[in-house]
Amino acid sequence: MTHALLEPWRPTRDDPWDRDAAAHLLRRAGFGASPATLARALADGPEATLERLFAPRGHEPKLFAGIESLLATGNAELLQAWWLALLLGDGDPLGERVTLFWHDHFATSIAKVDDVRLMHRQNRTLREHALGDFRELLHAVAKDPAMLTWLDGNENRRGHPNENFARELLELFALGIGSYDEHDIREAARAFTGWSVASREFVARADAHDSGTKTLFGRSGEFDGDDALELVLAHPECPRFVARRLHEEFVGPEPDRATIDALAKELVERDWSIGRTLSTLLASKLFFARSARRARIASPIEFVVGTALALDLFPAPVEAANAAARMGQALFRPPSVKGWDGGRAWINAGTWLERVNVGLDAAETIRSGEKSFAPEPDDSSSAARLVLERLVGGADDEFANTIVAAAARASSVRDALADSVALVLTAPEYHLS
Repeated sequence: MTHALLEPWRPTRDDPWDRDAAAHLLRRAGFGASPATLARALADGPEATLERLFAPRGHEPKLFAGIESLLATGNAELLQAWWLALLLGDGDPLGERVTLFWHDHFATSIAKVDDVRLMHRQNRTLREHALGDFRELLHAVAKDPAMLTWLDGNENRRGHPNENFARELLELFALGIGSYDEHDIREAARAFTGWSVASREFVARADAHDSGTKTLFGRSGEFDGDDALELVLAHPECPRFVARRLHEEFVGPEPDRATIDALAKELVERDWSIGRTLSTLLASKLFFARSARRARIASPIEFVVGTALALDLFPAPVEAANAAARMGQALFRPPSVKGWDGGRAWINAGTWLERVNVGLDAAETIRSGEKSFAPEPDDSSSAARLVLERLVGGADDEFANTIVAAAARASSVRDALADSVALVLTAPEYHLS
């Protein structure tokens, strides 16, 4: 029996498929939307919009054509810009959103890996498995050269097991604290001995592997790394852990146990398919609940890309990547193996100033005439309402009236547009996703 909150959401007179609902879906299942994309979603309805998200048009081939020459430079900043170009291109919003989610979940940083080729390969692996079978993704990440470098795989050998990967696998990647003990970590580390990197490739070094009997989660055997991963996946807390992470990313930060159990059951019944599980979640009453909308603080990437899409701006990818980094989210450089803390941690005095600066820069782009709106508004009031529609959709009357009143004081329609953009982008309400 399907949990009531995971049943499909159906628009009603009191809870319609309107601009607010469509924008919510496009923000959470991507990074926001251009006016044209939002208009199409409104016209087509939720089912067709979801179908399009799961069967996207795809990225422009030219975005991949020059990747080899980019990697040859060894320049991490260019790699960050390349990924931002994919996000800004909006060819696969859901796929890239989930790829970014996994990058945070399986956090790996070039600060230690120090190899753009390995970081790019991991990014490609995450993208290829993003909406696929979580079991296959976990096995692929465990053998990923960047991950093995990041968590000291080459130091993990028979007689001297290094526990870094085993510990993070159990704590952060698959089970969560309380689902294992220190003995499990030690035994898992022994199972992974010999998993190493040579010439940028995964190698299983038989001479470094501990082939002795191990006991993991109460089961004993001569386990290797693949066996250990299967035991982790068979642990009853594993689907709950993944379900909780999906809820936190796509619905909200405080799921209740019953909802997590239901979503975990859905994941297992969907044969561990992230895509099929998300297709249920993103169409559900849980996802479209009013309490789930604007319930998260937008990450810097969400803020930068979402603003560019909503205003049809085309920032240079390297500038967009650097702006997100100054706000605390440098792609390929998560601060630790825990990834980014997210939530309220996104906002502090320094990062808020950077967000304000991005908002003011966008406003000045409009004020200068570099960006035009079609159709152009006729007066300051129309200008303010156009900006509100583009950026916040269903804003409450008090907020909307404040923006309209401020726009009325502008000396021209162009200034009214710019002033409205500046006020909305620097308002706390806008930074909720």
